[in-house]
Amino acid sequence: MRTAIVTGGGAGIGREISRLLAETGYRVVVADIDEEAAQGTAEEITAAGGHAHAYRLDVASEAQWDKCAEWVRGEFGPAHVLVNNAGIMDTGGFVETGAAQWQRTVDIDLMSVVYGAKVFGQQMIDAGIHGHIVNLSSGAAFFPARYIPAYAAAKAAVLMASQTLRVELRPKGIGVTAICPGAIRTDLLAHGERAGLDAAEQAAWRAQLGQVQSMAFAGPDKVARVVERAIRRNPAVVPVNPEAWLGYALFRLSPGLLRAVGSVGSFDLADRVLPRIQPLLNRITK
Repeated sequence: MRTAIVTGGGAGIGREISRLLAETGYRVVVADIDEEAAQGTAEEITAAGGHAHAYRLDVASEAQWDKCAEWVRGEFGPAHVLVNNAGIMDTGGFVETGAAQWQRTVDIDLMSVVYGAKVFGQQMIDAGIHGHIVNLSSGAAFFPARYIPAYAAAKAAVLMASQTLRVELRPKGIGVTAICPGAIRTDLLAHGERAGLDAAEQAAWRAQLGQVQSMAFAGPDKVARVVERAIRRNPAVVPVNPEAWLGYALFRLSPGLLRAVGSVGSFDLADRVLPRIQPLLNRITK
């Protein structure tokens, strides 16, 4: 049986990817820093007749990645698929975002991809497995928005890292794909932090953004289907939603226009608009 590792598999997109890969015959290692959430996903898969195992993993720790790869090889043999899905999205302007917040974003959104691809890519090479590595980038990788500079920079780096890895691993028969979702109905924004707010303001901001994101056009199941198809077909880059495809096209054809669009949004605008539409959000999400 083929083995797939999915990070951030305890909820959202990672959970749906884990479920779908199990349905298609993979043994899934559901890796998440929230061990209870990972166990919940694994139990759901097992109850449905699939094969899954929960594993607690802090993706920002290279040492934990090494231990994870050693455990997987010892328990099941070399991995066939790695899905680097775990990530965070903090908000804040470039200047106001502190160095610690920048570092946290880079550690979780970028370096986790580096650590995972290195250790499991080497495992596939050593075993002669024609496997696949899927890295979750983002439509933000194409979009220079004023309010998510750290997230966009990290995801743009994931996109380029995926391309360089693809070039390197192609002769080994190992595929690499960067998936670039747009707005997806998950709790990503609700779990993030905005620079410059106190605890009470953070809570209110998260609640408002969580309501907004809950109305996104596509759900995590759509991303899961794209990931499963990418493993079979081995495309290089796959934007998911219409807005991601539009950003990708503008990024290639008219970067100046894309920068102009990215300059429109601001926290001042959000702070004015969100309170006015709060009653509507409450009715829609009730």
